[in-house]
Amino acid sequence: MATGTSLNEVYELWDLSKTSHYPAYCNMEYGGWTLIARFSNADAKNWIATSGSYWYDQTAVGSTTSPAANSDMINKAFSNAKGTDIKLSRSDTTSHHHLLYSPGCLSSTTFRSKITSYGNFRNNARWSSGNRCLGQCSVNSYWSVSGVSGFSQYNCNGDIQSAKQIGFWCHYESGDGAVIMIGGGGNSCARADHGIAITEEDGPRLGTTGPMDFGDNVAGSSSYALNLWIR
Repeated sequence: MATGTSLNEVYELWDLSKTSHYPAYCNMEYGGWTLIARFSNADAKNWIATSGSYWYDQTAVGSTTSPAANSDMINKAFSNAKGTDIKLSRSDTTSHHHLLYSPGCLSSTTFRSKITSYGNFRNNARWSSGNRCLGQCSVNSYWSVSGVSGFSQYNCNGDIQSAKQIGFWCHYESGDGAVIMIGGGGNSCARADHGIAITEEDGPRLGTTGPMDFGDNVAGSSSYALNLWIR
């Protein structure tokens, strides 16, 4: 991180080629986290759009250096910053303490490399059959997640996934899913549409039929967003 004088502020990061740099918000007070993306229900359903552009293609869009904005965002760091750990926090808190923390989930790669490594699910492509997630990481929480949109099954052990895990590209056979499912899923854990980029599409597939950019089933808060960080 090339510039910045306080613990929490905008820094300039070098891209992977070391030929240019770009601004990103960094939370240095709690271990050197970089804000790479944000999920909001207060604007368009960008993270669940059929094109899949936010997961696969967009390099920088939205308020890329503001942790308090309630709008969808991708910082260039989403596809450029390599790390091992990820966390989620709420946009309406100033401490940036994690709701969810997953050490070692990325294995020294970028978040885009992680999320797209499971396949190309643009433009109505199905990502799974059967009740399952294509990948999992273990997580823990700092703040209570009770009542937080997308976290309703955080402590539920299900037949798709266990409690205190996140799953990638998860599917429930009867027709719902999540790109990032938080907590258990299946018959005992409210199927698979809880977490980030939840869908009611059969298949499952990306699409704007009754989904939310984050939430539970077809409900999600619009009063705050979820911030995604890497370190």
